[in-house]
This record gives sequence, structure tokens and C-alpha cells, in this order.
Amino acid sequence: MIVFNNDDRAYLYWLAHHRQGFVLDGRRRPKVGHLVLHRATCPDIKRAGSNRTHWTTGAKLKACSVDLDELRARAVEESGSQSGACEKCQPEHEIPNNGTGEIHLTKLGADILDYVLDAALIHLEHEQPPYRLTVSDIAACFGKSPGQLSPVLHRFIDDDLLSIDGRPAVAVPIPFK
Repeated sequence: MIVFNNDDRAYLYWLAHHRQGFVLDGRRRPKVGHLVLHRATCPDIKRAGSNRTHWTTGAKLKACSVDLDELRARAVEESGSQSGACEKCQPEHEIPNNGTGEIHLTKLGADILDYVLDAALIHLEHEQPPYRLTVSDIAACFGKSPGQLSPVLHRFIDDDLLSIDGRPAVAVPIPFK
């Protein structure tokens, strides 16, 4: 388990790299019933309402783990009672894979997705230049040509994991600059 204090960037990084994980959300000095369990993919604990949103500063608590029982025990330890469960993401229930759930990636696909997410997280900071990543940038990082990455990137686009300006035709290499 990792408890994040005053480190929003590390918290967001953890969420991006532990999508199968869970988050105990609440206040650092919780009262009975004030701690809530979420899935790491829950929009309530990772999407900013504004540029001034902070997740781990002040009185906010974020404890993260891939072990749900570990977070349940932490909630009892901190507040003396069990945590609540988010009604949106329902961390207490198994999510069946009905064709729209889990996506299996190749090692290259997982590495590319991690790279793109890391680049996006770095640019979430207001001081950073606008986020712009090209297919050539990704290919250069992996020592591949844009054409070699084209099938993986097409799959990401088809699965709504990535988007690019304009939509290339199927089986055509994704344009690069």
C-alpha cells in the first residue's frame, strides 16, 4: 500500500500504472463512514474539475493498493469502521468480461500505451507546454518506424484508447510528421 501526501503527480502516475488497483479516498483524520473505496479507473478520483484540483494536499487522503483487503484494513485502522464503496465503480464487485471489459495488449502495445500516458501526465502540469505527441515521436522512442507501430495504434484508436487528429483509413499507416 502507498499513501500519498502532497504529491499529486506521483498519485496520478500510480493510477495510470495500476489500473487494476484500488484507492481509499477520504480525509487524513477521517470520521466514521468518511472513507470510500474506489477502483483506480474511477473518474471520481482522477479527473480534475478544474486546474486547481488537488488530490493529495491539505486534509485529503489517498491510500492506493492492488490489494483491496489491505485498504479495507487501513480504513478500519484509521476510522474504526469499514469504508464505504463508490456506487459508480463498485470496487467490491467483480466486473465480468462481456466483450467490452478487459483489453489484452501485447508487450509492445502495453509499452506504447504507458509511454503515451506518461507523456500526457507530465503535461497535465499548468507550467508545461501544450501536449502534442506525434507517431514519429512514439516510433523514435521504441526504435521502430511509424509503419511498424501502425497496427497497434489503429487498434488503440478503434478501442477508443487513443485519438489522433483526423481518422486514417483502415490498413493504411497512420500519418506522421
